[in-house]
Amino acid sequence: MADIAAELGVTDSRVSQLRSEALGLLRDGLNAHLDPALAAKPARDGCVARRRAAYYDRIQQRGTLQSRLAFTGADGLPVAA
Repeated sequence: MADIAAELGVTDSRVSQLRSEALGLLRDGLNAHLDPALAAKPARDGCVARRRAAYYDRIQQRGTLQSRLAFTGADGLPVAA
């Protein structure tokens, strides 16, 4: 974390916050496609809620989970077009 913090010019604590937020977004993004009832609902309107909504919108614009999975093989690697 210290190396990442130094590279970004932020504190170790901020790197930890960013990591936590990224993992939450990833989890919620996957849940939104696998089981929408599990997706977190923002408790209030704020910076994090706006970033979360923007992230969900970008995921939605890229198609469905099934269409994205169609581009990977059984080994999880991209299928050549």
